Amino acid sequence: MEYIRFEHTGEKLLSILHTVQGWIVAGVLFVLDFIAGHELAVGLVVAVTLMDAIWGITVSIKRKKFALSELARLTVGKLAVYGCAMLAFIGLDKMIGMTLTASVIGAAITLVELWSASASMLILFPNFLFLKLLRKALTGEIASKLGIEPEEVEAVLATAEQKPAEKVTDEQVDSARKRAYKKKNKE
Repeated sequence: MEYIRFEHTGEKLLSILHTVQGWIVAGVLFVLDFIAGHELAVGLVVAVTLMDAIWGITVSIKRKKFALSELARLTVGKLAVYGCAMLAFIGLDKMIGMTLTASVIGAAITLVELWSASASMLILFPNFLFLKLLRKALTGEIASKLGIEPEEVEAVLATAEQKPAEKVTDEQVDSARKRAYKKKNKE
């Protein structure tokens, strides 16, 4: 019978940390161990943030506009900010011996990202009943995504309700954006 030898195990473990890859793996393992027990909250935050980015890209494609690199920077920035918040509250949870605060913060972040994604969904599908119920509340979010005034969003969405979604043209949106831009410059 052969026995496992542990004579140089410590030296071998330390030799792993002599490489960049070893430090990266050690860091990832540390973070994974730290968030253990909060996987659902962290995973949901990452998933809804990426979902919002995908809906934003879909809006850009439908409008035949380039999905700007700003979207990627914004998504990476969101993930960094949300990650820091989640790590801080997971640490707080570990200090007090609960899993409540990280879950509450994760739920709040999830709702914020779902709200943002709903605005993109409403741009794409203005006739869906669920999204119609949220239309008044989402008008400001849509205006900021398209860079136009909220009144112009209402006009475009009202037109979309009367016509099929394909009938709302990019020219209408661009015209509304130009009018809003001219108003801002005059002020």
